[in-house]
Formats: sequence, C-alpha cells, structure tokens
Amino acid sequence: MPQQQPAAVMMLDCVTDDDVGRKLRVAGRILTYDPSTALVLLSFSSHGLLVDASLVIDPDAVLSPVKWGGTLDPNVDYNWMRELKAWVWVIGWLEKAEPNLQIPEPPPYTSPPDVDASIVLKALNITPARDLDIVGLQSALASMGEVPPTTYPV
Repeated sequence: MPQQQPAAVMMLDCVTDDDVGRKLRVAGRILTYDPSTALVLLSFSSHGLLVDASLVIDPDAVLSPVKWGGTLDPNVDYNWMRELKAWVWVIGWLEKAEPNLQIPEPPPYTSPPDVDASIVLKALNITPARDLDIVGLQSALASMGEVPPTTYPV
C-alpha cells in the first residue's frame, strides 16, 4: 500500500503563496459555493481562500437521489454544500490558480474577505466541522507553531 502524504494543519489566515505545493488541512466557514465552477469561498476572520471542490463532488450522485432514484454514498456528507457559513475542514493541495479564475461572490449580508486569487486549494476532502472550537484550535496552533503533519489517514 502506498504511503499517503500527511497534511499540515494551518489556520486559514496563515496560508500564503509560499505554501504552494504543500498538502494542507484548514478549517473555515463556507461563504459561498458555485456549482458551475465547483469553487468554494472559504473564510476565517477577514481572510478568504478559494477551494476547488471538483475532485470531491460527484454531481450525478448529489442530484440523483431525488430526481433519478439513485443513492448517495452513506460515508460522504454532502450537506456542507447547502450550509452556508457552516464550519468545514478541507484537506488538499495548495496550487497556483489559473489567471482567469473568478472569485465567487459572497452573500450580500457578509463583508467580502481578503482573498489571494493567485492560489487555490485543490480539495481532496471536505467534511463538516459542526463541533469545531476555532478559538481553541487557533490558540493551540499559535502555541505550537506549525503543527507537524499527521501520519494517520484523514
């Protein structure tokens, strides 16, 4: 069995273009999800990060249960797509973004976050983080510096 590359846990506001090429695990709130581009605008505080969710979404499976009588994988929680402002964990590779990548519009009731449009997190996994203690996480990461990558499958 091939060894998986572990993901470094980082606060979303600490992710920069210096991290391109690294596998990261970040937490944030979903401000918007654009189904036509599979782009998620993730935010924490006044910072934002573009997430390409195209690898984690099976559009046929998401649409099929109601319309076509299909079944969803019970091990995958797709509810994060519908729960705006919900906390999620995202694991993926940070990459340079294509020059014409459009930042999805945040909802009108929120102030737009500061987004670096030159980078995008290519998501391998997006999971709801309903019980996330973001203040505790931020405090723990600040006291430890960068968390060493985890070696167990995530």
